Amino acid sequence: MPELDNPRRALFRQLGSFVVVGIVCFALNAILVELLVRHCGPLYAQVIAFPIVASVAWYLNRRYTFGASDRSVVQEWMHYIFANLLGWVANNGVYVLLVFKLSLAARHPAIAVAAGSIAGLVFNFVISRAVVFRRA
Repeated sequence: MPELDNPRRALFRQLGSFVVVGIVCFALNAILVELLVRHCGPLYAQVIAFPIVASVAWYLNRRYTFGASDRSVVQEWMHYIFANLLGWVANNGVYVLLVFKLSLAARHPAIAVAAGSIAGLVFNFVISRAVVFRRA
């Protein structure tokens, strides 16, 4: 999918698309967490929601942001999940910190989801672009 004639334009197009995918996945994550928190608390709600959202993010980024890599779909998905571990740590680290330290975030975990999503964005974009969706 990258535009070969202008790498800078391709980078900004990918970043823009990545952000749009991130916004969609933030909304999905926030909705799932808000629905689940009533039944299992804020930590378990995020534990359940995050893998679902990460898989949706992989698919959308594969389809709209970067295009498919040279790997099989299963290998690419596994690389995406493992390569974005650093972003996951940043995302969920901020989430957990805010849920425990900010009573507003404990009552409305979507706030913590938003902060975590922003923290993970930079990590996930760089890793996804450089490692997961690169072509040989």
